[in-house]
Amino acid sequence: MSARCLFNYALFFICIPFLTIPTVFASEVHTSRILSHDIGIELYPKEHKLNAKDRIQVQCADSEKIFFFINDSFDVLSVGTPDRKLDFSAKNRMSWDINSDRSQNFGDVQNVEVVLSPDLMHLTTITLDVVYEGLILSKPSSIKEEDVSETVGIVDERGVYLSPACFWYPDVPDSLSTFKVKVITPDGYEAVTQGKLVNKRLFDAKLYTTWEEKNVSEGCHLIAGKYMVKDIKVNGINIYTYFFPEEQGLSEIYLSAARRYLGMYQRLLGEYPYDKFAVVENFFQTGYGMPSFTLLGNYVIKLPFIVETSLGHEILHNWWGNSVFVDERGGNWCEGLTTYMADYYYKELADKTSAQDYRRDICRKYTNYVTEKNDFPLSSFIGRRDQVTQSVGYGKTAMVFHMLRRIVGDDLFFKSLRKFYKEKIWQSAGWTDIKNVFESECNMDLSWFFGQWINRTGAPFIDFGGVNMRQVDDGWLTELEIIQTYPKVQREIDSPYRLHLPIILELQNECDYKIVEVNEGSNVVSFKSKSKPASITLDPEYDVFRRLHIEEVPPSIDSVLGDSKGIIVYPTECESGSVAAYKKIAEFLADGKKIIKADKEVTEIDIAEKSLFVLGGVLENKLTKEFIKILPENLIIRENEFTINEVEYSKKSNILLVIFRNPENKLKNIALFLSLGTDNIIDTGYKIKHYGKYSYLVFDGGKNIDKGVFKVVYNPLKKYFSE
Repeated sequence: MSARCLFNYALFFICIPFLTIPTVFASEVHTSRILSHDIGIELYPKEHKLNAKDRIQVQCADSEKIFFFINDSFDVLSVGTPDRKLDFSAKNRMSWDINSDRSQNFGDVQNVEVVLSPDLMHLTTITLDVVYEGLILSKPSSIKEEDVSETVGIVDERGVYLSPACFWYPDVPDSLSTFKVKVITPDGYEAVTQGKLVNKRLFDAKLYTTWEEKNVSEGCHLIAGKYMVKDIKVNGINIYTYFFPEEQGLSEIYLSAARRYLGMYQRLLGEYPYDKFAVVENFFQTGYGMPSFTLLGNYVIKLPFIVETSLGHEILHNWWGNSVFVDERGGNWCEGLTTYMADYYYKELADKTSAQDYRRDICRKYTNYVTEKNDFPLSSFIGRRDQVTQSVGYGKTAMVFHMLRRIVGDDLFFKSLRKFYKEKIWQSAGWTDIKNVFESECNMDLSWFFGQWINRTGAPFIDFGGVNMRQVDDGWLTELEIIQTYPKVQREIDSPYRLHLPIILELQNECDYKIVEVNEGSNVVSFKSKSKPASITLDPEYDVFRRLHIEEVPPSIDSVLGDSKGIIVYPTECESGSVAAYKKIAEFLADGKKIIKADKEVTEIDIAEKSLFVLGGVLENKLTKEFIKILPENLIIRENEFTINEVEYSKKSNILLVIFRNPENKLKNIALFLSLGTDNIIDTGYKIKHYGKYSYLVFDGGKNIDKGVFKVVYNPLKKYFSE
C-alpha cells in the first residue's frame, strides 16, 4: 500500500514509505480482505474536515467478526449491510508499529470490530457500509520551495493530500482492491485520484467528480486543489495536467512529454494498463508516483530536468509497481528495474559515455557507502531510507538487470520483460517470478545468476594477477591472470562470483573485445593477436557490478561522508556566530554516526588514518591553513578569496567545497568547506549531501554556480605493454 518512489529533483530523493499495519492486530485482520471500495466523500478544506461513506466488499472467513482499520481521529458513525445496522466497536487506538527501516511520520489508527449477525457468519463475501467523519489536521513537514516535505494526509485550503497511510478509508492488510471514488469539493477545487474520470458536474456551488479504477491496486490516494485542467487523448489514453494557474504555461510541455514516454514504454513493454495518466501539482514539495498519476511539488514541476528524466520514471512505475505489484517477501525489485529502464536508459539513449558514467557512478556509491556491517542482500530490500539502502536497493538492482541483459541479449531481455508484465499484471510478483520468466523465455539455467546477486551480500573486487605477452609463430600471445580478492570492507565469501567480464586488448590499429567467464579466485585467460598489443583493460566500461579500486573513484563528497569513521572538524578561530553555524553543519553531516571535533582536537593520527571534513576558512580553521598547501591544480585559496578553474571568487556570498586525496593516506580523502561570509553557511551546508558525486562545488548566495568531478588519471585495471 504505497506510492512508488520517486526520483531525484533538485538532487533531493523522495519516496513515500511502504505501510506496515499494526502487528498487534495482524493475526486478527488477516482473516478477511477488502475486494472493492465505493467511496462517497465530501471535503471541507477550510474546516480541515471530511465526511464519507465507503461501501466495501469484504471477503471473509468463517467468523463472527470482521475487523478493519481507520484513522484514529475519525468518528465511525455507523457500520452495516445495505439493509441493516450492525454492532461495532472501536478499540486499541494506538500508533501503529512501523518497521525501523521505514519512515515514522505517521499518525494513529483505530481498530474497528464489527459483530456479524448469525445469518451473515458463513457468507464468503459481505457488503458493508461504513459511515464516518473527522478532521485531518496534519501539516507538511515543510512548505519551503527546496525542502523535501512529507505528510500522510492534509485537508487544507491550499490543497488536499490523502494517502492510504493516513487510513482515510477502511482498510485491512494484504488487500488488493478496486476503487470507485465520488468526491464533492467546493467550487474552485478539482479532485483527482486513480482510474478513469467517469463524471464531473457543478451543482449548487459544489463540484461532483467520480473516478473509477476497475483493476485492483494496493491503495488509493486522493488529491484536490485549485487547479486548472488541460488534457489530450492519444490512442485511447487520456493525458491530463492538474496545474495551478501560475504554471499553466508548462501544461503543453508536460502533455507532450507524457505522450512521448507512454509511446516509448508501450513499444518496449506492452499496453499501458490505465485509462489515463495525470501530472498533478502539489503545494508542498513531493515527487510521488501513484497508479495513473504523479504528484509533483510546485517547485519541482518548474525544474527543467524533471520533464526529461523524472516524468518518464513515474510513467514507467505504472508498469512496474503500480500494476505488477511487489511481493516484498523476497525483496523489492521494482525500484531498481524502474531506475534501469528510466534514469539509466535515458543516458543510454543519449550517448555511450553518459551510460558508462552512470554505471560507474552506481559502483562508486556502493564502494563509498556500503560496508560489511551495513550491507544486505537484495532479497531483504524493502525501500530507500538512506544512501546505503539507495546504493544497494536501487543501484545494485539496476546493475543486476544490466548484467542480465548483457548475458541474454537485448531481444530476449525485453521479450522476457514483456512476458513478465503480461503474466503478472494485477498480481504480486517477486524475484523468483522474474527468474522463472527469463529462464523459460531464454531457455537457460539462471539459478546461479539470481542466487549470487539476489541472495548474497557484497560485490566482487577484481584485479590483475600476472600478465605476460610474448611473440609466437603467427603473431602475439597475451596471457593474464584475473583474480577476485576481498578488501577489508567485505568479509571473504564462500566462493568467488561467476562473472561475464569484458576485456579489451588494444592493438596497433584496432581493439579486440572479448567477454570471458571467470568463476574462480584465479582465472587465466589468453588472447592471440596478429599485431603487438599496446594495453589490456578489464571491465573498461563498468558493465560488471563491483567494488572499485580507490584509483577508479575520484575524490567526492560521498567518499568522505560515506566513511563511517570519518571526522567532521569545526573551526574555533572565528566569531561566535560562525562557530555556531559550522557546528550546526557538523551535526547535520555527522548524522549521529560520525565523530565531531574542534580543529584543535584533531591529532596527527587522525590526519593519517581518517577521512576529514574540514569546515572553515584560512583564518578560521587551523587545518585549512595546512591543507591549502596541497590543493589540486587550478585551485587557490587565500584569506578572503579563492580561485578555481581560473575564475576568482571574492564576494561575501561565495562558498567553496572541495575534496582531494589525503597525502598521508591515499585511501582517505579530505573535504574543505569554507565561506567568505556568514549569511549562507547553514542553508548551503544543508545541500551538501545532495551533490555526492562531485569533487568541488561553488555557491553564490546559496545557489550552486559551478561543480565538477576531478578526472581519474590512473586505471588500475589497465595494463600497458612496454615497447
